[in-house]
Amino acid sequence: MYILPSELKEKIVKKEDILLLDVRTPEECSTWKIEGSVNIPVQELAMRMGELPKKEIVTICAHGQRSQFAANILNSYGFKAKSLWGGMAGWNSVYDFVELAKTSNFSLYQIKRVAKGCMGYFLVSGQEAIVIDPTTHIAEYLEFSKKLGVKITKIIDTHQHADHISGSRILQNAAKSGLYLNSLDTYGFTGYKKLEEAENIRAGEIDLTVIQTPGHTKGSTSFLLNNQLLFTGDALFIDGVARPDIGDKSEEYASELYDTYQNRILNLSPKTLVLSAHSKNLSFGQQVSATLESIKNNNRIFELSRQGFVNYIVSNIPPKPYNYDNIIKANSGNLEYSEDEIAELEFGTNRCVLPNTLVKK
Repeated sequence: MYILPSELKEKIVKKEDILLLDVRTPEECSTWKIEGSVNIPVQELAMRMGELPKKEIVTICAHGQRSQFAANILNSYGFKAKSLWGGMAGWNSVYDFVELAKTSNFSLYQIKRVAKGCMGYFLVSGQEAIVIDPTTHIAEYLEFSKKLGVKITKIIDTHQHADHISGSRILQNAAKSGLYLNSLDTYGFTGYKKLEEAENIRAGEIDLTVIQTPGHTKGSTSFLLNNQLLFTGDALFIDGVARPDIGDKSEEYASELYDTYQNRILNLSPKTLVLSAHSKNLSFGQQVSATLESIKNNNRIFELSRQGFVNYIVSNIPPKPYNYDNIIKANSGNLEYSEDEIAELEFGTNRCVLPNTLVKK
């Protein structure tokens, strides 16, 4: 017996009384798991039956094999258990669309890939839509555009991603849309509009203003809408700052990141709402955003001198994203992968957020 990832999502959204039982090793669970899950390794299951409540159980592992074995054991002992189809790899394909804003001239939706911690955006004005930072499962975006009755006319990557495969080129071909990239992040393909040449990106009745925000990558770019909404990609998060080491020039990029914050982002209106490409803890149905004022007031890192900032950033860099080197090669157009290979490359949580540890008391 198994349950599809989409079915498990519905149960979680409806707050059904189920037990999420992760049967992987504690080491595997420590790096990536479904929020609220309980860990009992499959080899310990027979000895720990007494810890389990008599209610519906969904067993979880990496790809579905161990969890199916565990579900069979539980069912033989009278429990009601199902295995999550595809395991965490399958869960990694679940998306959540949340409406962020609706005005007279645009609507904005946040597209959350909950397991991966990735976020993109679907911006609609009139009959046109701009997609920002699409991930590899482009059917989600095509189906959503069909649901809204709009055409995707422009696609933007805020930077060259290192933690997941971008869906921008595939979506560009499927939707016959324009693609916008910053060529300061080197790409081995053509057919896109260079962001450094575009002061504004227009769709319907709205304009996105391009702001160069290097530091995470050379080509990291943010986009300002109506002086109110700032799409920052990986340049700034609501729960942390950018990591500067993906290009293997940590001190140089950290210094650029200091300039990005002090001279390009923090001088915007304090009420500007920051909309980033990642967050550490995503939940279904809830939007992820914060004002520049609240981000600045909650993080003493912005009060440091340039050298203090660089020293702090460089000394607190987390482990590199999983398979980041091959992911960068794929996103730059230098390698091609099948869907199965992409699923393996993307296995695991994101590691692009440098968490905020200088919290103000």
